[in-house]
Amino acid sequence: MINLKCNCIEELIKASQGYIKNDTVFENIKILNVFTKEWISAHVYIYKKWISHVEYDVDKPLMNSKNIINGKDFFLCPAFVDAHTHIESSLLTPVNYAKLVIPHGTLTILEDAHEIANVAGEEGLRYMLSSAKSLPMRQLLTVPSCVPSVPNYENSGAIFDYKMFENFLDEENVIGLGEVMDYEGVINNDERIVKILETARRKNCYIQGHAPLITGNRLSAYLCASIKSDHEARQVEEVIEKYRQGMWIDIRDANTNHNMPKIIQALQKIGNYERVSFSSDDRRSDVIQKKGHLDGIIRHAHSCGMPLIEAYISASYRPCLEASINNLGAIAPGYIADLNVLDDIEQVNVKYVYFEGKCVSKDGKLISMLSVNLNNNDLRDTVHVPSFDENKFKIFSQNKKEIINVVEFESYSSSITNLKQIEFPTKNKQIDVSNQKDCMYVAVINRYKKDAYTIGVVKNFGINHGALASTVGHDSHNITIVYDNPKNAMLALQQLIKQKGGFCAIEDGNVIATLELPIAGLMSDESINVVVDKITKMNEANARLGNIYIDNPISRITILSLLVCPFVKISDKGIVLTEEKKYISLFE
Repeated sequence: MINLKCNCIEELIKASQGYIKNDTVFENIKILNVFTKEWISAHVYIYKKWISHVEYDVDKPLMNSKNIINGKDFFLCPAFVDAHTHIESSLLTPVNYAKLVIPHGTLTILEDAHEIANVAGEEGLRYMLSSAKSLPMRQLLTVPSCVPSVPNYENSGAIFDYKMFENFLDEENVIGLGEVMDYEGVINNDERIVKILETARRKNCYIQGHAPLITGNRLSAYLCASIKSDHEARQVEEVIEKYRQGMWIDIRDANTNHNMPKIIQALQKIGNYERVSFSSDDRRSDVIQKKGHLDGIIRHAHSCGMPLIEAYISASYRPCLEASINNLGAIAPGYIADLNVLDDIEQVNVKYVYFEGKCVSKDGKLISMLSVNLNNNDLRDTVHVPSFDENKFKIFSQNKKEIINVVEFESYSSSITNLKQIEFPTKNKQIDVSNQKDCMYVAVINRYKKDAYTIGVVKNFGINHGALASTVGHDSHNITIVYDNPKNAMLALQQLIKQKGGFCAIEDGNVIATLELPIAGLMSDESINVVVDKITKMNEANARLGNIYIDNPISRITILSLLVCPFVKISDKGIVLTEEKKYISLFE
């Protein structure tokens, strides 16, 4: 569990009155008071890693302090807290992730290591916890509740039952239970998820939610399980209903989703932001580098109409309230001195970042990583595919034509997919999709030593020729390949195995781009700039193959196997109607 209790209260009491010397004072700086919602001048005193006193009478003489920082023309706010994210989705290791986000002012994240848990189970969780030790930020773990996300409908690298949670929820730096994506299981009292939730409630843990488009009695059933939040709300009326029912709204601002304007519109109708936090969710490293982290989300929210001071509070204090993290997220006596110094609050320009009272970033550059624990077991051998050949990428038929159940994206930018029946001709006893606009083949292949795979057809994916392949496939992270012909698909599969995971793009029998992610097939240990450069090249390859419709097309392939997203997806075990939890055949 997380423990942020002060272990020097008697000394802190003395320092607050000036009986002993404080370590640092920010003199006459404008601070964000999250309780009164105002920017107000004050002297802020720090003793060790704690705020000892905030003096609002700036004419009062300073108490004795070792270090005096002139705060004139600067602003001070609590360091930012991310309500829900997945480090693995940045495609960086926990250490490099810290190097990237700390200069943006983020010092605490609620990290759901759901991705690596599906690949490597408890070993993956221990890798994340171990890698985060001694970093100048808090990477607090919410233990993944759904490994796999939808049992019996996909094969992943691990299976978590309720017994695993008995001990893991008591681990150091574990904050609670990760997003409960099996909403159908909750609503229908499925034994597995019921026992997991019972364990979390008994341990008085924070329980994070995931409830896309869940409304009415189904929403009430979900909330009765003590689930507190949702980062999937996207429609105005949906947000209003969930807010009225007492749910925390974690506004997700990741890579390609564009729900912020509608959510802010809903909150303006409500006229209240008290139960709103910010989530970067699956925000990739290139997006963070370009648009910022929570600093960028504050700017975006404000541009959509959210009052600036409310946005700052939703990026700092409110996530702590939501997750019951005491002594963090405010500038007040007894709170941890995680602080951002800004020279422009409209632009959210973070000049200095202080972690537990020590400056760790200056002018956008990290100046201290403290001591970093190097993890020897970095999970570099996780892509295992039984023998596969080109014939397995073909769809055979003895008929002259067939009606196929196709996975159709609502649009070129939506993650929602629907079922559509389309008639295709056969050519050389194989289904031929080449004459149907925007149709490609898709394969999901097990990478955990099981001889399991599914071949299907996808429409409105975006590319119109070649092949794209990825071992990042939410949430079980099997191999997904979208392709025009078996030859390109086979080359893509061979390339992924060779590079131990990641992404690759194929055109006319040639590899035109690669992004190697050898750590669990999810993360790279190369430098941030190298990874971002390779992401850029993969995005360019996506566009070259036809996906010119979204800014970050690399993410597109990762959601074809996302069984907790409406309405039809594909796993290594078959084509699945996600709401009904029902398999359907390829042929109509």
